[in-house]
Amino acid sequence: MTPRRLKHTDTLQLPVTGSGPFSFRHTLWKPSHYATGLEAHTATRSWRTFRLDDLLLGVTLYATDDGTVTAEVFTDGDYTPEHRDRLRRRLTTSYGLDEDLAPFIELASDVPAMRKPLTALAGMRQSCPEDHFEITVIALLLQNTTIARTTQMTRNLLAHHGHLVHFDGITLRAWFTPAEIAKVTAEEFKERDRLGYRAKTLPHVAAFFRDHGPDDLAAADDLVQLLQQIKGVGPYTAAIMASHASRDPAVFGDDVWNRKILGKRLLGAEDADPEEIKQHITSLFPGHAGTAALYLVEHEYLHTPVVPLLALDAIKTWNQELRTSAC
Repeated sequence: MTPRRLKHTDTLQLPVTGSGPFSFRHTLWKPSHYATGLEAHTATRSWRTFRLDDLLLGVTLYATDDGTVTAEVFTDGDYTPEHRDRLRRRLTTSYGLDEDLAPFIELASDVPAMRKPLTALAGMRQSCPEDHFEITVIALLLQNTTIARTTQMTRNLLAHHGHLVHFDGITLRAWFTPAEIAKVTAEEFKERDRLGYRAKTLPHVAAFFRDHGPDDLAAADDLVQLLQQIKGVGPYTAAIMASHASRDPAVFGDDVWNRKILGKRLLGAEDADPEEIKQHITSLFPGHAGTAALYLVEHEYLHTPVVPLLALDAIKTWNQELRTSAC
C-alpha cells in the first residue's frame, strides 16, 4: 500500500504547566503498550498520527531546553485555526502537560513499593493520544485475550479500514473515524478482521460515537454509565475510558495482567482478589489509585518493553515493514 504523504503545516510550542517533574520520554512512550503502528519513539523524538474529524494529521514531538514540548504538525488537507486550537488542547490533555503530579508524588513517597518506580520513571504522566472512540476500540480488543492476539486484531482493523501516511521520514498507520466504519457489518469484522466475539460489539461502538460527539460526552453526568449503554461494553471497558481518555487519576482498568502485577507489588501475592486490590490501592493513594497503578505496571515492563525504543538507523526498516504489512 502506498502511504498518503502529509505536508508540514505548523509548529506548536506546548508549555508544561502542571506541578511536579515532567519526563518527556516516559510520558510519551509506555513500555507496556503493544504495537499499533500509530506511533513510533526513539530516545529523543516521538511520532504520532491523529484524526480531527476527516483531517489526517501526523505530529513529531520532542522536548526543548526551555521546558516546553515542540510539536511539528503535518496534514493532508485544510488545516484551520480551529484545528490548530483543537490539536493544541488534544496534545496538552493527551500527555498531561497541565496536570499536577505533586499530590501523587507526596502520597507515593511514603509507600515502599513505589520507591523504585518513582525513581526510574520520575515525572511520567499518563499518556492517551486516542480520543474516546479510539480508546474504546482498544479496550474492546484488549478484553480476555493475549497481547499477541490484540496486536493482530488491531493490525487487521487499521490495515483494512484505516490509513497509511508518511511524514517527517516516518510511515505510520492512522485511525478510521466512527463514520468510516459505521456501515461495516459484524460479519466482515469477524471474517475479514478476525475479531471473534468482538465483531458483534464494534458496529454498536461505531454507531454510538458517530451519533455522540465530544460535546455530548463532555456533558454527561456519568460517562462510565453512559458508555455501558453500548451493547457489549462492560465495566472494564468503561473504567479504561475513565482512567485514560477522561484522565481520572483515581480509576484504573483491573484486567488480569495488571491485577497480577499490583497483587505482587502491593500485597506480595501471585494473584489477589480484584476487590482486595482496589480497596488496598485506593486506601494507599486516595484520589490517585490510577496513577499509582500506572507507575507500578510501567516499571514492571521497563527493562523488557513490549515495543522497545526505535534506533534511528532502524527507521527505514520500520517504514518498509509497515508498508508491507498494510498490503
